[in-house]
Amino acid sequence: MLSKVVILGLKLMMVKKLLLAGGVLLLGACSSAPDPMDERIEAAIKLCQSDSAKAFSHTVDGLRVMCDSGSSYIIRGDISLEQIVEMDRVYCSSMGIRDFVSSKSGEIKLACNDGSNYVL
Repeated sequence: MLSKVVILGLKLMMVKKLLLAGGVLLLGACSSAPDPMDERIEAAIKLCQSDSAKAFSHTVDGLRVMCDSGSSYIIRGDISLEQIVEMDRVYCSSMGIRDFVSSKSGEIKLACNDGSNYVL
């Protein structure tokens, strides 16, 4: 009788471990990397004011976006699309950025469509 209780206890422990492992796997599957197509569409909308970009490249060196309007972006380091949109608003009066280059060290070169240039 005692051996049946021990065996039943071991089986319950195994079931708990399997359920825990299954839960971990399920959570891992839900937190997958973002879809590259979504990233391209978001970059085109925020940077090119369009639903598409002329060219898009995401490499170890950084993100490069070329818009149909002729604007180009080379984004390196820890800068977000939202920060670039804010720079367009502040420095270019939301008239658009012609050229944008950021470095991993944080330096930013910004040229607006109105001809003004900035090094930040």
